Amino acid sequence: MSKENIIPEDRSNSSSASVRSEDSDSSKQSDSLNSLLKTAENDCGEVCMDVKIQCEGEAKSKRRICGNPIVQCVWGILLILLSISSFIFTPLDFMLMEKLNMRPGMPPYDWWSDPPDEVKLRVYVFNITNHDRFLQGLDDKINVQEIGPIVYLEKLLHSNARFNDNSTMTYTAKRFPIYLPEENTIDMNATLIVPNIGVLGMFSYLHDANFILQSLVKSGASMYQSQPFVQRTIYEYLWDFRDPLLSASQNLAPGLVPVNNAGILDRIYADFTDEMTVKIGQQWGHKEFFQIDRFRGQPQLPGFDAEECPDRIFGSTEGVMYAQRLTKQDVLLYWRKTVCKLMPLYFDSELTRDSVPLYRYNLSESVFERVTNETDCYDTSPPLHRGLSDASKCYFNMPMVVSYPHFYTGGVPKDYYVTGLQPDRAKHNSWVELEPYTGTPFEAVARMQSNLQIHDISSFDEKFARLSNNIIPLFWGEYHQEGLPEHIRKTVFFAIVILPPLSILISTTILLLGFYLVTKHLYLTKLNDKLKTILQFKSKNVSQNKIFAFEKETFLKAS
Repeated sequence: MSKENIIPEDRSNSSSASVRSEDSDSSKQSDSLNSLLKTAENDCGEVCMDVKIQCEGEAKSKRRICGNPIVQCVWGILLILLSISSFIFTPLDFMLMEKLNMRPGMPPYDWWSDPPDEVKLRVYVFNITNHDRFLQGLDDKINVQEIGPIVYLEKLLHSNARFNDNSTMTYTAKRFPIYLPEENTIDMNATLIVPNIGVLGMFSYLHDANFILQSLVKSGASMYQSQPFVQRTIYEYLWDFRDPLLSASQNLAPGLVPVNNAGILDRIYADFTDEMTVKIGQQWGHKEFFQIDRFRGQPQLPGFDAEECPDRIFGSTEGVMYAQRLTKQDVLLYWRKTVCKLMPLYFDSELTRDSVPLYRYNLSESVFERVTNETDCYDTSPPLHRGLSDASKCYFNMPMVVSYPHFYTGGVPKDYYVTGLQPDRAKHNSWVELEPYTGTPFEAVARMQSNLQIHDISSFDEKFARLSNNIIPLFWGEYHQEGLPEHIRKTVFFAIVILPPLSILISTTILLLGFYLVTKHLYLTKLNDKLKTILQFKSKNVSQNKIFAFEKETFLKAS
């Protein structure tokens, strides 16, 4: 039994020993794992502590550098200089200087390259109401009746821009009208009684030609039974005015009669693609910015002899962009090929539109007066009445003259040539309202009337003779820039109204901050100097005190 009792006891001892060994092994493993974790924690703690110490050191170093009085003083001086320079050369000045360069990709260039569709052309035509009575001699003068407006959108395209070495830019400008049916109430198929522009223009052009040529034209008019007045639809009058005599003459003598279509708008827009060269860049400054330097490669007006006419096209603008930093004394020159001369605009008044201060410039009402003391480039022979300007150089030498609508300025007395006109300054004058700093036109209206000049044509046909030495109004047009796109208005509003006071506020804040930093440094320096002086004074007094010297000597002897 003892053996039997001993054997299981040994087994139990062995099993318990194995358990203890396993526990010890597990405890050893756990101890080693804990030690590894503690080591890792210690290492991580040391690394984190090093990083923390390093970060705190860098932060303290930065605070020491930023808090250094000398550094703050330098920053204060720089801020003062920056604020003073911003007062002298403002952000608006910087914007205007940048606009002079007309860099592609910048807003001024993008606005110019794709002008907004804001220009409306309104055409008013004249219907003759007494042509039979006039030809019969019952009425002394033609009576006209205004019909309109016929509304178009005038589209302007700028293309082929190239930058020249002399700080100019050359580009192609093309204009064409787009009919707006939703804004028109006039029936384009309605008929009018109008002067036979083609035949009357040909007779007037050949009024001083030789007898043989006049006889040939007279025979043609008789063969085709041409009449001084004809019936045409409004569309034909504007775009497709044809006559058998005009077509036959154009076929026989294309050099003498270059076209067979005398439609008014067709003639105006048939050749409205022009090469323009304008001044850009800081070389020309604000006053000459975007002024025309060449038109179709020439400095003089088209069709005029440079030696006979002293007028030059440079200094004018096509009306899309004007010079910058304008004053009330500046005279703006406007160029429009349909008028065939430069049109000066003078300051009239100040106004506010869309919360932006604007200048209004009016077109000179004496621009069509006769010039007496120098060469008059816009007169004919026989001389034109005052208030009229020759435009034949821009219309294949056809006898066309321009004036204000209804002769409203009084240059031509009322009912002098025809009856039925109702001149009104509010309806017939021209002006532009623009922001003077940027030269941005907010609204502009240009109104001009085209007239047919008829010389002495009594040698051609009796029924045409009564029209000799007369001026017959054909139509008048209004070019109206109706505001600006909203993004341009907002940009100008920010640049002119918001930016100047905002820049002053920011510059003033920077200036005060700079003075604060400099003053703070000077104050601390002065305070330190005072403390050093006080301490030096006290130390000097203590060293010279006799009691202190006696106690010092006694102490040394005792030692």
